Amino acid sequence: MIKMSVIYLHKENGQFDFEYYLAKHMPLVESLYSEFGMKNWQVDRGISLSSKTPSNLIACSYLYFDSIDALKIALKSKGGEVMKDVKNFTNIEPEVYFSEVVDS
Repeated sequence: MIKMSVIYLHKENGQFDFEYYLAKHMPLVESLYSEFGMKNWQVDRGISLSSKTPSNLIACSYLYFDSIDALKIALKSKGGEVMKDVKNFTNIEPEVYFSEVVDS
């Protein structure tokens, strides 16, 4: 199983509409990528253990694919459509990582 992690961290003057992200963007991602083998997705919201210090993490999303080839085809085929929607919920550039799930 291949995992794509998309991480949004707080930035100065950064804006992030979490409600839009969950209600509109992630369903769009699912509708576009599922035909290319995306099996599941998950979204985490950052929290802080201290009331004095906010979390640096806004959101972290995980997209799960059967193979690296399926992920590459999804990104090549529909990645542009996904990226066009980003301006609707944030002005923050995410960090993106790819990994192989080895145990769960």
